[in-house]
Amino acid sequence: MAGDPLRGHNGSVFSVSFSPNGKLLASSFADNTIRLWDLQTGQTILGPLGGHSSLVLSVTFSPDGTFIASGSYDGTIRVYDATTGQTILGPLQAHTSWVRSVIVSPDSVRLFSCSDDGTIRLWNVQDRHVPDTQHPTVPRVFLCVRYSPGGSRVVSGSSDGAVCVWDVQTGDTVLGPLQGHTERVWGVDYSPDGAYIASASEDSTLRIWSAQDGKDIHGPIQGHTDYVRCVRFSADSSLLVSGSDDGTVRIWNVQTGKQLNQPLQGHSGWVLSVAFSPNRPHVVSGSSDNTIRVWDIQTGQTVIDPLQGHEDWVWSVEFSADGSHILSGSADKSIRIWDAVTGQSLLVLGQGHGSIFSVGFSPNGGLVISGSSDGTVCVWDAQSGQLMLTLDGHTRWVESVQMSPDGSHVVSCSWDGTIRFWDVTSCQAHVRDDSVKDDGERSDYGQVEAASRPWVLRDDGWVVDRQDRLLVWVPSDLQPYTRRPPNDSIIPRGYGFELDLIGVNMGEQWTRCYQA
Repeated sequence: MAGDPLRGHNGSVFSVSFSPNGKLLASSFADNTIRLWDLQTGQTILGPLGGHSSLVLSVTFSPDGTFIASGSYDGTIRVYDATTGQTILGPLQAHTSWVRSVIVSPDSVRLFSCSDDGTIRLWNVQDRHVPDTQHPTVPRVFLCVRYSPGGSRVVSGSSDGAVCVWDVQTGDTVLGPLQGHTERVWGVDYSPDGAYIASASEDSTLRIWSAQDGKDIHGPIQGHTDYVRCVRFSADSSLLVSGSDDGTVRIWNVQTGKQLNQPLQGHSGWVLSVAFSPNRPHVVSGSSDNTIRVWDIQTGQTVIDPLQGHEDWVWSVEFSADGSHILSGSADKSIRIWDAVTGQSLLVLGQGHGSIFSVGFSPNGGLVISGSSDGTVCVWDAQSGQLMLTLDGHTRWVESVQMSPDGSHVVSCSWDGTIRFWDVTSCQAHVRDDSVKDDGERSDYGQVEAASRPWVLRDDGWVVDRQDRLLVWVPSDLQPYTRRPPNDSIIPRGYGFELDLIGVNMGEQWTRCYQA
């Protein structure tokens, strides 16, 4: 033991945190208070800091050393000035159960909290007066994401009911949050002409927004009697198709917001995903009844027998760009490609990568992308079914994926609260049936992949070079924020950071940092 025990609190010690310079220690105890200690003298220099009405379960210093954050059994978060001990923010109230842990982002701008209410929440702690509109103080989990027709923007729907439009290059919010929905937004889409955005919500409504100014064109579009899970525009931007937990598929006129004809009925479970055919008056739907149906929107009848083969819920369906194939992803951990005319199952892939929540074709049909419950985004060869690339970075399941209109990038959103953009240009340039050999060794494509990645961050925190040599270790508390190639950018901005390895003593050169 380096010194005498630090005494002053009454009760159990729940959490301690060093200041960035290592000279101070913050502690929280069962007496509902926080104290700040001088480690050289062992004396209390601040505190007891009060405010919480129950046990203080977590305390942490900001990386810049200017403030201390705490989370309590009383369900609140408080932020204290590390010099004066004054409460500068809080109590922050949103959690519905006790706050088990708090952590401050590396730039000391945002605070993350996790609670027994099952949520992780994001707070802005930099601006003491103006709410952070881009990183609001309400929990935001992105549930769906779609590219604009030109690929320069993406629209997202989230757990707080907001619809946002983001600039792909900068990660800035360029429109929104568009407010109107009162519950989670499970589906969004851009119209092919770029004029409108559609959203589908747990509040049982659809909304159509102007993509230019965010105006709510018709107000809530009503008709479904349960959660609306999905929405898509037709190729000519004149119609919408939606699917709901009420088991129906409905077609809507974009200009009037009115429903066309009768609901399409046949599924015995929730309708989880829908898509329009690009060249026929057909829509496809996937359901929790484990089947896929193809409908003629003019007659309201199915055009082929239900597509059966999945052994669990069908979370995602898509048509290929030429309308000849249907793609599906299921909770049975498989992806299937079907003939859109005959309904024949042509290829099964993806087994073993977790429940498949979202799938999509590349614009040229040569690749398949998927997002799954294991947190990965995968790229597959659509001809051979071979796995070409696994994109790691998300820390929770991936809810939605789409490839950009030019096929160069994949966008994904996850329950970890981020949207990520992935560069897959090398994959597009090397679509080939023999991209992965039978023995599991990567062929030419793997060499291209390695050449495009100067370093890799492994799961154990080590950064390694192309020869798998150890370069530098990233501390465990920073690993979740570190972007890994080919992850180009992350929304919200500031959630991730890049490692600057210039001038770093790597590998065995670490000995140069040591002075006797």
